[in-house]
Amino acid sequence: MILFWGKNLTEEMASQDESAAKLTKEKKALQESHQQTLDDLQAEEHKVNTLTKAKTKQQQQVDDKLRMDLERSKRKLEGDLKLAQESVMDLENSKQQSYEKIKKKDFETSQLLSKIEDEQSLGAQLQKKIKELQARIEELEEEIEAERAARAKVEKHRADLSGEFEEISERLEEANSAVSLRRRKLWSPS
Repeated sequence: MILFWGKNLTEEMASQDESAAKLTKEKKALQESHQQTLDDLQAEEHKVNTLTKAKTKQQQQVDDKLRMDLERSKRKLEGDLKLAQESVMDLENSKQQSYEKIKKKDFETSQLLSKIEDEQSLGAQLQKKIKELQARIEELEEEIEAERAARAKVEKHRADLSGEFEEISERLEEANSAVSLRRRKLWSPS
């Protein structure tokens, strides 16, 4: 029984040795694997560091470019703003000048309208005066016509009277001649 037990123990020891060798081998394999993993990790960390540096450098370049672009855009916008402000000031000045011109034109127009109203009022007064004068002219023409008619009548009457006067004068001469002849006859000694 001790033999069996010793044999078993030897087998068990051999088995344990074999297990220990196997475990040592696995341990060694795990250590190698672990070392490889550490090497890989270091390599990856190196890559990450390199990439991080590259990324940081690239980010810095992008930031610098963006800053430069922003500065350039800012300067351009400031220039544009200054030009726009100058244009606005010019427009304001132009607007003010236009307002002054319009105000002056309004005043001149008001003056002209007032003058036109005065002229129209004067024209209406003159039209009224013209009508009055035309009525007076018509009255005077009627009076002149009546005067002419009266004068013509007087002329005709004078002509008639003149004819009568000549006739009476002739008769008077004849009568005077006849009287003179009678006197002569009366006074002449027969």
